[in-house]
Amino acid sequence: MPVLVQKYGGTSVDGPERIRAVAGRVAAARHAGHDVVVVVSAMGQATDELLALAARVSQNPNRRELDMLLTAGERVSMSLLAMALHDLGVPSISFTGSQSGILTDGHHGAARITAVRPERIREALAKGQVVIVAGFQGVNPETKEITTLGRGGSDTTAVALAATLDRAPCEIYTDVPGVLTADPRVVPEARVIPELSYRACSTLAHLGGRVLHARCVDLAARERVPLSVRSSLDDQPGTRIVEEDGMEGARVQAVTHMSDRSIAIAEGSSGGRGEARGIIESVSAAFPELELLAHEQTIDAHGALVWVGSRADVEALCADFRRLRGPGGEWKIAPVHGAAFVSLVGLGLGAAEATRAERALEKAGVGMEALRVTPSALVFRVANARVDEAVRALHAAFLE
Repeated sequence: MPVLVQKYGGTSVDGPERIRAVAGRVAAARHAGHDVVVVVSAMGQATDELLALAARVSQNPNRRELDMLLTAGERVSMSLLAMALHDLGVPSISFTGSQSGILTDGHHGAARITAVRPERIREALAKGQVVIVAGFQGVNPETKEITTLGRGGSDTTAVALAATLDRAPCEIYTDVPGVLTADPRVVPEARVIPELSYRACSTLAHLGGRVLHARCVDLAARERVPLSVRSSLDDQPGTRIVEEDGMEGARVQAVTHMSDRSIAIAEGSSGGRGEARGIIESVSAAFPELELLAHEQTIDAHGALVWVGSRADVEALCADFRRLRGPGGEWKIAPVHGAAFVSLVGLGLGAAEATRAERALEKAGVGMEALRVTPSALVFRVANARVDEAVRALHAAFLE
C-alpha cells in the first residue's frame, strides 16, 4: 500500500477528545488503503509548561538535560494516540525519534537532521501497523545523546520521514484551515491560499508565518515531497505546496509579521572579497536559529548584516562576534530588542510593489524602514506597537 505521512500539531492532540478524533482520521486513512505514519507534537502547551518548570528549578538549565525533559511531551502524545487506535481495532506502535532512526548533529535545542534510518518503521508497516513517531527529536549517532530540533521541529520530522519513505505525500494538520493570506487573529478576513509555491511558502515561514516550520518547507522543496496543510477540525482541502508558479507578473500572496523580536545589526567594511559571506557562514554554524534578515554590500565593500532571533541568541552573537568574523576589515555590531517586521510575500515583487506598500503604510500612519526587497519578499521594520496596523494596511492594499 502507498505510504502517507500525517503530522498533528499540539492543538490537534490537546486532550482525550481531540486525540480520539485524530485516531478516527488516521483509521480512515488506513481503511482508504494507505500505510500510515503519524508524527505528533506535544499536547497543547505541554512544551511551554515543561520550559516553565525547568526555569523554576534552574536559572540556567543545562541544554542536554533540557532536551531530555522536552522530548517527554511528544512521547506522551504518541503513546496516547496508539492507545486510542488500539481501541478502534487499528494495530499501531509508537516510536521515539531515536527508535525511528532520526539521526541529528549534536546541537542541543536546535539540532539538524543528518540522516534517517527508518528500518523499524518499514518493518512495522510491513506488519500492517500504523506507526506513530514522536516529532521534534532525534539522536546524535556519535554521542548517543537525545536532541531536539527547535520549536516547530515536528514538521521537519514529518517531511524528513516522507522524503525517506519514497517521497510519500505529507499532510500537516493544524488548527487553521491552511496557509492564510495573513494571521487571522490580526486580519479576521484573511483567507486560505489554495496553492503556494515551495519558494513562497519558505519565504513566508522564514519571515514569521506560524503555520509551517521553515526548515520543513526547505526540506520538502529540496526533496520534492508532496506537501499540504490542512485543519484537523474539518475535511477541507487546505493549502497545497506546489512547484514554482509559472504565471508572469508580480503577485502578492500573503502578509506576515514578527513582533517583539531581537535583532543584531552588523555594519562594516569587508576588507577583502567575500568576507561578509564568511561571516554569514560562521554565524549560521554557531547560531542556527538566527535568521539572516538583510544582507547589503556596496561596491566599496561596505556591508550591513541583520539577524533576527531570540534575545539570548542575539546577545550571545554580539558577545562572540569578534571571534566569529575573524581577521580583516572593520566591523561593529549592536543588539536591538523589541523590534517588529511586516513583510509582503509573493512572486516577482519589486520597486513598484515596494512603493505601493510604503504608501499604504504612510496612509495608515505607520512609520517604516525598508530592510529587504527581493522578488519573493518585501520586508519593512516598523514600531512594535504598530505592527498589527501595518499588517492590516498591507492586506487591505494588496489582498482585498
